Order: sequence, then structure tokens, then C-alpha cells
Amino acid sequence: MSPKPVSLLRRAAEAMLAVSMFGMVCAVFLNVVLRYLFNTGLAGYEELSRLLFVWLVCIGAVLATVDNQHLRFDLVVDRLPAPARLLCRWLSRLLIGWALYHLLVGAWAQILVGIDSRSPVLGYPLGLAAAAVFTMAACMAVLLLREMARELFCRRAAGCEPASTQSAK
Repeated sequence: MSPKPVSLLRRAAEAMLAVSMFGMVCAVFLNVVLRYLFNTGLAGYEELSRLLFVWLVCIGAVLATVDNQHLRFDLVVDRLPAPARLLCRWLSRLLIGWALYHLLVGAWAQILVGIDSRSPVLGYPLGLAAAAVFTMAACMAVLLLREMARELFCRRAAGCEPASTQSAK
């Protein structure tokens, strides 16, 4: 039996996180050693670390969305009657969708601006950092739409409940 595509994507994302973290740690450690022992350093390590960190944060945010692990304040909402909870859940989803839309539009504009600009030392396109934000927003939007569709079309069958109530607190 082959593993699910979602599981493979998750493992790929976790591997990217591990590689990014390893690359940042190695670059910083090597630069510290070179500066301390040889009074020199790597010229582009700051650029590389910054780019890896942006991708690390964005991929981590997508994984947190998949696991429903983002911070939320539900002290008041949990005490509301069921119809009010449903209204709050849908209002929050609409606000999240609105924010993701603006994030997508802004990140795309930054990609277009930065694709022809190069970093000073390494020379990579500066649009790569904005591409991380665009990728994050697109993945989160797909996950949000999936969650909304799941709740809309769920027939309340056995094991069929909205994703937002399956909290891992």
C-alpha cells in the first residue's frame, strides 16, 4: 500500500524544515569559527540565513495550519450557544480569507518586483523570499477552503465533524 500524497507532502515539508535549520546552523557556526580563529568570515552567510529563515517560518506556519496548532483565543467563543459559535467560526474564517487574499496579492507584487533584483553578495533573485510568503498564503488558503467545504458538506455522519472542532489543545 502506498503512502497518502498528503503524508508525502508533509514529510517533504518537514525535510525542508530540517535542511533549512541545518543549513542555518552550519553557516552561523562556520562563520563564528572563521571570524574567531582566522579573522575572516563568509560573505553571503547573512543572506543565505535570512532566506532560509523566511522559508522555514513560512513552511512551519503551513504545517501549524494543517495540525490546527496556531494560537487562538476561544475562552469566550466556547461559552457561546451553538449558533453563535458557528457564526463566530464563519466570521473568523472570512477574516482569515480576507487577510490571506491581501497576503497573496502583496506577495505576488513583491515577487514581480524582486524577480529582476539580485541580492548583493550571492546574487539570488530577491523574489525568492516573497515566493515563500506567497506559497504559505496559497497553501493556507487551500487549507481554509478545504475546512470550509468540509463543514458545509459534512452530513454529520459517524466521524464527520468540522475540522475546527478537532482541536489538539
